[in-house]
Amino acid sequence: MQVLLIAVNQEKHPYPVQPIGATYIAAALREKGHHVKLLDLNFVDDFRKEIPLVLNGFKPGLVGISIRNIDNTMYPNMEFYLPRIKEIVNCCKAYTPARLVVGGSGFSVMPQEILEYFDLDLGITGNGEEVICAVVSRMEEGTDIERIDGIVYKKNGAYIKNPVTYTSYGCDGLEPDRFLLDLERYFEEGSVAPIQSKRGCEFDCIYCTYPLIEGKMVRVRDPKMVVDEIEKLKRDYGIDYVFFIDNVFNYPMNHAIAICQEIIDRKIEIQWTGFFNPTFMTEESVSLLKESGCSGVELGTEAACDKMLKNLGKSFNLNTLISSHKLCAEAGLKTCHYLLLGGPGETIETAEETLQVMRELNPTAVIVATGIRIYPGTPIEKIALEDGYNLQNLLIPQFYISKELGENVEETIQNFAKKYPEFIFEGVHKKTSKEILKMMRRMGFKGPSWEFAPVMNRLLKRQGQDGQKT
Repeated sequence: MQVLLIAVNQEKHPYPVQPIGATYIAAALREKGHHVKLLDLNFVDDFRKEIPLVLNGFKPGLVGISIRNIDNTMYPNMEFYLPRIKEIVNCCKAYTPARLVVGGSGFSVMPQEILEYFDLDLGITGNGEEVICAVVSRMEEGTDIERIDGIVYKKNGAYIKNPVTYTSYGCDGLEPDRFLLDLERYFEEGSVAPIQSKRGCEFDCIYCTYPLIEGKMVRVRDPKMVVDEIEKLKRDYGIDYVFFIDNVFNYPMNHAIAICQEIIDRKIEIQWTGFFNPTFMTEESVSLLKESGCSGVELGTEAACDKMLKNLGKSFNLNTLISSHKLCAEAGLKTCHYLLLGGPGETIETAEETLQVMRELNPTAVIVATGIRIYPGTPIEKIALEDGYNLQNLLIPQFYISKELGENVEETIQNFAKKYPEFIFEGVHKKTSKEILKMMRRMGFKGPSWEFAPVMNRLLKRQGQDGQKT
């Protein structure tokens, strides 16, 4: 079958993200003998012109819409992506008789609601590579698709979601079809090569959607296959920096250690980073991270006081957080802490405590978000309902923010941003940050933008001083 995949993400800040999920889907379909074309809208200026051209030229039997995010989860500067994606869907409807199917991480969070919003009748959740191949096979045979695990479909006016079965990683041994992407353009604009070594999340953070998207059961890839892919990226594309997109790279610990050791044994000169849980940092693991090329760690810290760590459902306490940070710093690893202010029980005092601890730790970067985006099926949804939130339509972004932060939350955050200028407060707009980021990419800076946050802050400060002089 001819299958057109459309990656609809067009968010490019702080850098364009490669649609790794769509390239995995493409690889799975091609392995089954299907003809696949990927339309990546990241670098398309006018999809209203491009989509009809591609549809008329390729004439697919199935069109897959891949959704990375439905909004930017950023308070107060919220951006809601679904209206634009609906325009893309409607454009497809107008120019092809092919059936449309929706998937992707963003879709999996609220599948029935999104299908209804788009007025479509078929979606995919779970291990998408397996599910879409089953769907295409049944379509070619002309047989019923309604019993396929992981699909969401419409029948008799109602949306039905079939259960998802998670028994394996889903595509172990399958490498994504990166050649379908304009990799040169991606790397020119600062993108880093994404790689995945596991799926699933066993943790209980009250806000997290990973268990909804990937399931609670952790499924790992063979470490040798993971490193095979890294080796191929370096050999075939000259890539010398990769980003592990696992929800937590260093869990299970033995799996993370095996990947590091494999990189070391093969003497692959590569830099990399990923997301880490402070609970699983040891001297041995940190030493292996450094030796294998890890340049920095991104810690899902969220808070730096025991009260809020507990309220947010984190698996570690403040002492563990501090000791893990120091292990990384002493090994020469750059550190980035992501904070989430405004959760249940947050007060001015707890927020201040968190920010002060961060200042004392003096990491490479601290990125501060305010408010918890409420998604259905997460513990924060139940908490919000108990606290009187009206959650009738969660497609429209709504945020949980502790009332104890005061009536004017935006002013409170602005005050924190002034007091802690070395931190990056999301939603406190810095007009020049995008321009400076582009300049630094041209200067040869690689990796996540937080790794060179100190340089950016100095440039921003200098620019502000120059502006005052003029």
